[in-house]
Amino acid sequence: MYEMAKVLYLEASPRGDSSYSSRVAKEFLKAYQAKNPEDEVEVLSLFDADLPTFSAQGANQKMENIINLVSGGKGLEAEGEWAGVIRESDRLKSADKVVLSSPMWNFSIPYRLKHWIDVVTQPGVTFVVDVVDDAPVYTGLVTDKPLQMILASGSPYEMRFPRETDGTKTDFQRAYLEHAFRFMGFSDMRLIKVQPTGIPGPDLEAAVVSSEAHAREAALMF
Repeated sequence: MYEMAKVLYLEASPRGDSSYSSRVAKEFLKAYQAKNPEDEVEVLSLFDADLPTFSAQGANQKMENIINLVSGGKGLEAEGEWAGVIRESDRLKSADKVVLSSPMWNFSIPYRLKHWIDVVTQPGVTFVVDVVDDAPVYTGLVTDKPLQMILASGSPYEMRFPRETDGTKTDFQRAYLEHAFRFMGFSDMRLIKVQPTGIPGPDLEAAVVSSEAHAREAALMF
């Protein structure tokens, strides 16, 4: 018997239908929902969402939470800015599958996506730290969820980790996102890259159409 799944879609572009990453993601989700009509898709548009504030109070609560955990406690209560941390982390952990679409901004990611990552990446919430042979060992707590990333960039980039020799065109977007989600426990991470999007014309449209086709195929396996 099929069990309904919950999909969390994180949209990290503020450009709506003008966004290439969002455009391809919509094709992915359309194909996914056609195959899985019973599943729930929650859309979190990061530029429209009321993301939790994480100021001095939240930073101090983060340290208090660490001290509490090290002392054998169960972590802080969901109060003040920490309540927002728990709310967004629970949203992530309650999803069975995660879809993320994002443009590249300044060789990395938009600040609202970084804000969200900073909120949910918390000790005792999405990862734990143990000491083995006097060395810290980090274990992610957000496991058994596939992550489909749909990333757009103005220039073409090779699918590899950044190198010192990359010069002024260096892709920290994909490498950072893969590292951040792996740290939280994700292991099944899939990628659709929309590139290059910086120069309007037939080549750009062909690249987007190709990515949309790839997205529809990938959705059937998600």
